[in-house]
Amino acid sequence: MDQIDLGALLADVAHDPRSLPIALATAVVVLVGLLRRRGARPRTGEIWFADVPFEEGSGSKDRPVLVLAVDGRTCTVARFTSQDKGARRDHLRVPAGIPGLNRTSWVSVRPMRLRRSAMRRRTGSPGAPLVSWYDRATGR
Repeated sequence: MDQIDLGALLADVAHDPRSLPIALATAVVVLVGLLRRRGARPRTGEIWFADVPFEEGSGSKDRPVLVLAVDGRTCTVARFTSQDKGARRDHLRVPAGIPGLNRTSWVSVRPMRLRRSAMRRRTGSPGAPLVSWYDRATGR
């Protein structure tokens, strides 16, 4: 969301009262945006796209994750990938038909913690059964 210069907006209203409807409309749009943003909070069992840092080096990538737990401002998640990791022991093939995953996917067996602010958008909600499957499969 773009920054709004509140001081300039108030100065415009003071000099030209006809700009009051524009100022009010702007305030409503900002408030609706803030309320919408606050409403989207990750819950255990949901799949979200999140800004996930690379394991080696700097940078990050927007990728799907399974929310395993939410604790205050952090989430414990497991990262998904659509790259075939069948020959590796650090990933498990995800059962077919999971809501929020459109491709054959693998999930990392090493959970990681992310700030809740890294969670971008919810894409599915397979719920507790997927978390239970993950916990059993990884011995978590």
